[in-house]
Amino acid sequence: MKDRTLKTLIRLIDSDLPLSMETLKIEFNVSSRTVRNELNEINFFLEREGISRIQNIRGKGFVLKVTNEQKKKILEINDFQNASIYLSRDERIFDLIMSFSLSESYVFCHQKEKEYRISKSTMDEDMRRVRNILQEYGIEVLSTVKQGILLQGSERSIRTMVYDIINRFVGVVALNEKRHSETIIENILYKYIPNNILRKLDTIYDNSISATEESAYRNQLILFTSVWLIRYKLQNTVTGLSTIKGSNKKIEMKAFTNEVCETFGINPPEIELQYINFILDSFSAKDVTKSIEWIQAQMLSIQLIKWVETETNIPFSRKEEVLQEGLYKHILGLIKRVKSDIQIINPLKETIQNYYHAIYQAISKFASNIETVTGKKLTEDEIAFLTIHFSTSVSAIKQDLKYSYKAVIVCNHGMITGKLLSENLREEFNIDTVGVLSSRETDLINKLDVDVVFSTLNIPFKGKPLLVLDPIIKEEDKETIRNFLQENNQFKRMTHNSEDATKLFYSFIDILNESGGRVSKEIYQSLEELFDTHNLKMNKKEIQPMLKDVLKDSDILLSEKAEDWGDAIRRVSIPLLRENIIEERYIDAMIKSVEEYGPYIVIGKNIALAHARPEDGVNKLGVSVATLDRPIAFGNDDNDPVKIIFCLAAVDSYSHLNIMKNLIDLINDEEKINEIMKCKNITEFKEILYSGN
Repeated sequence: MKDRTLKTLIRLIDSDLPLSMETLKIEFNVSSRTVRNELNEINFFLEREGISRIQNIRGKGFVLKVTNEQKKKILEINDFQNASIYLSRDERIFDLIMSFSLSESYVFCHQKEKEYRISKSTMDEDMRRVRNILQEYGIEVLSTVKQGILLQGSERSIRTMVYDIINRFVGVVALNEKRHSETIIENILYKYIPNNILRKLDTIYDNSISATEESAYRNQLILFTSVWLIRYKLQNTVTGLSTIKGSNKKIEMKAFTNEVCETFGINPPEIELQYINFILDSFSAKDVTKSIEWIQAQMLSIQLIKWVETETNIPFSRKEEVLQEGLYKHILGLIKRVKSDIQIINPLKETIQNYYHAIYQAISKFASNIETVTGKKLTEDEIAFLTIHFSTSVSAIKQDLKYSYKAVIVCNHGMITGKLLSENLREEFNIDTVGVLSSRETDLINKLDVDVVFSTLNIPFKGKPLLVLDPIIKEEDKETIRNFLQENNQFKRMTHNSEDATKLFYSFIDILNESGGRVSKEIYQSLEELFDTHNLKMNKKEIQPMLKDVLKDSDILLSEKAEDWGDAIRRVSIPLLRENIIEERYIDAMIKSVEEYGPYIVIGKNIALAHARPEDGVNKLGVSVATLDRPIAFGNDDNDPVKIIFCLAAVDSYSHLNIMKNLIDLINDEEKINEIMKCKNITEFKEILYSGN
């Protein structure tokens, strides 16, 4: 069997889902006719060996269903390893880059030329393309007589390049699937990053972080760690503590990296540990308020929701509570990743672009606002991840309140993608999803009160009716789902979603106020408990205070005289310090953060929002504001000079969100800013500030 035919066969064996004609044409860069010829040759071989032919599923594509024993037989007959000698140009380029970056031995071009069985001119063209690719990362390729090919560039750039190239050529690297075969490109990868290293790192992740989590973030974190490990073991190290901002902070990944060092018997210097902990921390935003970018991420998430709602005319504000929280955490991790030149691959990018085009385009237009913070352009993969958050809310907005099936979803693309499938099923088929599990948690299914199981991958589960689906439901999938539900019609049941009682809660408050009663903290909490007891759903984040509820007259300073930006921060903080809302160390933390990270607190034209982390000395929620007698430059070329400075004392990641929305409205109203600057008394200041709210 010729090389391309064998690769087509392996591709079919590897795929859990049908492969369309278009997919095969693009992957192998051939015509439809050539694909059909390859499939006919494969079918001839399969029939000869007594194995079932390739199935052509109408509207979906080609699928090959074989047992593990048959897979083994196919590979033994065709000698897959020998076929890998004959590499395509892309496969050769990938091998060259990996060998230059991760090989333990010297690499010479003439040796590679013999290994690939190609001419010198072909090798020269391959090297020209390799140089062009590496140039994008600021890396040069040097050819030496004694040591062969060497890479010249910063170690951080080389590590990022290797990680990025693997994502570009291989895609998402499978970590825990027991595979009987790999593609040619995966075989190349495992030659330089042995599969056993990835499996060990996967086990360490289980031990130190999570044994159940399964997502693109996990895979990418492990992949980057493997690159770091191999580069370090080859005695390539980073230098310069100043390049790792915030590396002295407590980082959640330390337990993971400590176990990596112990398992692989390495003892890196402190700079290396700071580097890898900082990079890996960017893949996770669990401890959200401990990042210096947390306020920026919140502002961006609020602005993004408003922007996409305006662009698409979809009322995302109806599901803003969950959407904003998910977006905020995602954007926080995104900012940290992109600033470190790390952007993760999204295996569902093209599907998301096609099926949620309007949302994807709206986010693409907004991306420049995020890029202003990161200083680097967002990839289409990152934009697609943001789109998933919105597309999940689309389904939730449209869904019916009555359901007829209870289901569990097993998804290997991460929790947010599983939730997207959940909401789509709920919207289209009245399916109530009890939970989203990873493939590591299938033993929990029988313990749940569910009727059917939907999964994005084949799993060995027979306890309940199961249907394998793509994470994003296409039109052609809907008939399959309908048939599946009809076949399992006996499990149909009726349930009801709880009504959102937020307005009802407000009505109770109004009645109490109108009757002359005073709504104390105790009464407020009692009402909350009453609603919970009667299973009335209430958006508790929606009833958080507005700016006018928190900003007291004593917190407003007009025409304040300040010598410089540091003095401006100190002066606007005085009211909060006097009221014991903040401690003196909070003021020091705000000033120190600007000194270390730059004028990130300048959030809009002529406006600054001084803040630090809650644990830096905040006792309770508070806000103060000062108009400056003389505008002061903070070092932000786009938005200087600052005329108005707010000080925010936040106690958590959500209680101040309505205050943030008020500030964003002010940022977008230049006329109001100019009017506020002219105010001579506090009453006039408040009238203008709160006008339109």
